[in-house]
Amino acid sequence: MKLIKRDYYLNKLLSVKDVPDIKVITGVRRSGKSKLMDAFIDLISADDKANIVRIKLNLKKFEKLLDADKLYDYIEQQYASDKKPA
Repeated sequence: MKLIKRDYYLNKLLSVKDVPDIKVITGVRRSGKSKLMDAFIDLISADDKANIVRIKLNLKKFEKLLDADKLYDYIEQQYASDKKPA
């Protein structure tokens, strides 16, 4: 399968990278949302300040996170573990 570069959308995401809001990517099925997110994560993960919590709600292991309180707790836990000094 050929990967289509989505530079326009990737640049839009990069332009709001330091804005402290949650970024949401929407679109029809199989339009490349996950691949766009993969490319975005690849670009920003080199930054030590990057705070990435990726949740794929279609996977069984994340099914419990459909509850808002559990989702909040999970994100707090992931964020806290990323910021602890080594």
